[in-house]
Amino acid sequence: MAARIAARYVARRLSTGGKVLSEEEKAAENVYIKKMEKEKLEKLAHKGPKPGEQTPAADVKPGTPPGSSTAAGVSSDETRNYAVLAGTVAAACGLGWYFSSKPKKSAEVAD
Repeated sequence: MAARIAARYVARRLSTGGKVLSEEEKAAENVYIKKMEKEKLEKLAHKGPKPGEQTPAADVKPGTPPGSSTAAGVSSDETRNYAVLAGTVAAACGLGWYFSSKPKKSAEVAD
């Protein structure tokens, strides 16, 4: 959802040449964008799966039981694997930064 909103914002900024739009122009552009997204989804729905694309049922091997986990949850897409790794590293760095930025408690000396 956030990616869709960000894409709309970027597309709006690039398409308008950076000028600020009025509320009516924004509303009209939002309607147009939603209409185009709907048409794109309808076109994909009518088109169906690509001939070279495999469905999950086609991935099942005849000798493999349905509950086996040989490679069911492993992705072969290198881009996705790198994205997951980068997200994990970013989350670890964010947590490290958060916990290291907390003020340290120091012992106060009473006089």
